[in-house]
Amino acid sequence: MTHDHPHDPNDPNDTHDHADEGTRVVERETYVERERPVAGYVPPAAGGQVNVSSSGPGYVATTPSALYYARRVVSLLFGILAVMIGLRILLLLFVANQQNAIVDFVYGVTEPFVAPFRGIFQFDAVTPGGGSVFDIAALVALIGWLLIYLLIVAVLRLGDRNRAAV
Repeated sequence: MTHDHPHDPNDPNDTHDHADEGTRVVERETYVERERPVAGYVPPAAGGQVNVSSSGPGYVATTPSALYYARRVVSLLFGILAVMIGLRILLLLFVANQQNAIVDFVYGVTEPFVAPFRGIFQFDAVTPGGGSVFDIAALVALIGWLLIYLLIVAVLRLGDRNRAAV
């Protein structure tokens, strides 16, 4: 219950005489309306095509193309390669035990991907002391493979471009 003045006429503690103030009590009701389902309406099946705008160009939900899945696979493979090369850099920097099976695995897997980038600079590694090695060639390989990844993904995106929207 609400009213349009600061005094509540139903308040037993209010001893003020409100007869001359023209008190008016206003009641407010709140209604909540929900949409009713349209008779005969059947929602579209999951994964199906839905035409949102039937007049002119509009958004049409479609299933992903084969190039989309190719980009996902390429992204996964290059992501794994980037993590492995990053691990190689850290393991060499922190003087990891090369007799350990995990360290040996990381070095063995990443060496073929780092080898093409060796010799780009006068030095391939920096040894600050204590046996620690900062592998410059691995860092250059990480950047190089990232650029190759971006090029491959850009080429794969060309096939998914809408020719009519150019």
